Amino acid sequence: MLAAAAVLAVALANRISVVQDFRAGRFGNILERANDADDFVEGAGAFYGLTQLLIVVLFIIWMFRAAKNNEALDRQGARFTPGWSIGSWFIPFANLVIPVMIMQDLWRGAAPDTPRGDPRWRSAKGSWLVALWWAAWLVSLLRYGASNAGLHDNGSLDDIERSNTVALVGVFATAVAAVLAAFVVWSLSRRQLDALRAQRMAYEGVDSVEAG
Repeated sequence: MLAAAAVLAVALANRISVVQDFRAGRFGNILERANDADDFVEGAGAFYGLTQLLIVVLFIIWMFRAAKNNEALDRQGARFTPGWSIGSWFIPFANLVIPVMIMQDLWRGAAPDTPRGDPRWRSAKGSWLVALWWAAWLVSLLRYGASNAGLHDNGSLDDIERSNTVALVGVFATAVAAVLAAFVVWSLSRRQLDALRAQRMAYEGVDSVEAG
């Protein structure tokens, strides 16, 4: 994802530079540069979109498995079933809120110091890492909110530059969100494993006391 974001960022920055050169009166090979800039952005955008689609699919699959692990830890009374870990991403507007709510619940459910079956897991502290990742993800949507106008569109130079600058900000945010997502996956997976070990140790301790 970082490679795809880097390529698209370079493509957008190149097109912005062509606009700035045109505005400054540097017209040498401007039509050829405009065509090349648009082609570069289109190709980089396609690569970016396919890469992001693949990563999002893999992330949703991981999220569903993490939700099933939450059930295996006997975290009863969850606000969302594991199925919501998939379905929530496809509900317009709700997909801006529900996925992060699920992730925070998974983080709370993986608290190692919360006993198995204890309903107080819902009141455990959430994660600043999850919140930061989601904020970056929301900012990355600017990539799609911007019209990403090309040099041969009917917009003004100011509109083209502004649109591509907004898209560039969204691409940078995507790279940040990708890094944070990797930390979320690693941290939550390790946290769930620690919670499982804690429950196992507690169970074995009870068995030892009863046997004694």
